[in-house]
Amino acid sequence: YWRDLAYWCLWRFPDLPSESLRGHYEGHNWTGTRKQLRRWQQGRTGFPLVDAAMRQLWKVGWMPNYLRHVCAQFLIEFLDISWKKGFEWFDYALVDSDVAINAFMWQNGEIGRA
Repeated sequence: YWRDLAYWCLWRFPDLPSESLRGHYEGHNWTGTRKQLRRWQQGRTGFPLVDAAMRQLWKVGWMPNYLRHVCAQFLIEFLDISWKKGFEWFDYALVDSDVAINAFMWQNGEIGRA
């Protein structure tokens, strides 16, 4: 049912891929750097699980769902980089990218942030 919810959210909130559902994130001062983002994209963070998943994403265009969550949380919580950067990269690199599901799941990566 979460897929249906993602499609409904995109229908109800057409800016879902570019604007946070939770407005306070739009003004958040993300402290992550471009260098950190690039290392995350290349699978060179120094964290083996994240690095393996990100390298798999680049090499084959896919990674298991659980690892998508791990990599998303790492980007948002540990590197303090906006979910939008992760959304853009996954949308570019995933062969099974779906804008509704991708945007919905990246937005849910912010839940732990206050």
